Amino acid sequence: MKYDLSNFYNDLKLKFNKSNGKETLLFLMEEFSKTISLKDERAIIAVGNELASFLRVKGQTDFAYKIYKVIKKLVLDSYGFISKDYASLLINISNCHIVAKNYDLAIDNLNETENILSQLSDTKYLMASVYNNRSQAYRAKNMLDLAQEDIENALKIIENEEKIAVSKINLAEILILKKKYAKALVKVNDAIFYYEKNKLRLPHLANAYATAANIYYNNKEYSTSIYYYEKAIDVFDETVGEGPIKDILIKNLNQAKKQREIS
Repeated sequence: MKYDLSNFYNDLKLKFNKSNGKETLLFLMEEFSKTISLKDERAIIAVGNELASFLRVKGQTDFAYKIYKVIKKLVLDSYGFISKDYASLLINISNCHIVAKNYDLAIDNLNETENILSQLSDTKYLMASVYNNRSQAYRAKNMLDLAQEDIENALKIIENEEKIAVSKINLAEILILKKKYAKALVKVNDAIFYYEKNKLRLPHLANAYATAANIYYNNKEYSTSIYYYEKAIDVFDETVGEGPIKDILIKNLNQAKKQREIS
């Protein structure tokens, strides 16, 4: 018996939009257990990837790494080294490295991924992910010109609207570090408009709100900054729940409130 991946992705989309983080995590763990019971390797890889990615967002990288270790063996056995499936997995693992602050490992992984994709055809979607993720690692290492170059390369090849929105958030965050706040606000507002227009309550929307809040904070517009931090926390709480990212958002919110009081 094969696991129904189509039904899984439909249910997961509903969970992200209508359930809280705890319910979504429970759903992913239950479904991952089902794939293992069915010994459906294709489903184990797909559902395991989604579970590990969710754990990564929650900051639970140790657990995510354990799942990726299992998936990596299955992917290599099933698809080989020079394959889109393995390249996609390396991209996901690099995301985990970034959350765990292993930036050099992330960059090495993504350089390897870029090399694999150069030997394959029809890889625009995956190459854009390489650019996006490597840009985050470069940004964390304060290599801002390289970070911006990668994001701009991603935007040249992305066709999917949701991926464009993610890239614009990442570009806005780089522009903030370069103190180009007006340009950053244009980019992040484009992303916010996309998510709100399509009624997508996703972790990326929380990230977009938080990025906008950071811009307004740097412009000393503390009331507007507070407004966006609160929106970011609401969406993150709905979609992911407790974790280090939420703690950072609350800390930033309190700092904005403090600055408003003394300004």
